[in-house]
Amino acid sequence: MDILPLLRERFSVRDFSDRPVKKEDLDKILEAGRIAPTAKNEQGQRILVLQSKEALETIREITPSAYNAPVVLVICADEDVTWKRHRDSWCAAPIDTSIVCCHMMLEAQSLGLGSVWVCAFDPEKVKVAFNLPENVVPYSLLPLGYQAQDCQPNPRHFERFDIDHFVKYY
Repeated sequence: MDILPLLRERFSVRDFSDRPVKKEDLDKILEAGRIAPTAKNEQGQRILVLQSKEALETIREITPSAYNAPVVLVICADEDVTWKRHRDSWCAAPIDTSIVCCHMMLEAQSLGLGSVWVCAFDPEKVKVAFNLPENVVPYSLLPLGYQAQDCQPNPRHFERFDIDHFVKYY
């Protein structure tokens, strides 16, 4: 199975239609996040599914980067559970939540749904608004839904360095 075509067709969707996301599709996207690898398989990911009118209004008050998506996933980590390196107590939460987000983003794409990875928000405001405990930290948002009819990738999406720019063989 070659996933490069899926990876190449995916782009950040910032304009969504009002068509609702099917529950079975949302369940598949969440399953992709559930089975994503995490450091030492500690599975500290915690995901908020924002889809009620009230929850969507709340997240849109916190950040304009929730756009008009009918669903916004908030990818969090329980930092009491997430693996920490013994040498210096570095926490794997940023990496774990990034992997989880990427898995869900690609599953959404495979189902014909668009998404955009968002880090432009205030995690403390999200914690307060959704009554998260101190140990649960929001790392990213994943607005998702069907893209609007005239939605196009940002022109910069197609600007890619040659592989030699960032790969070195030894």
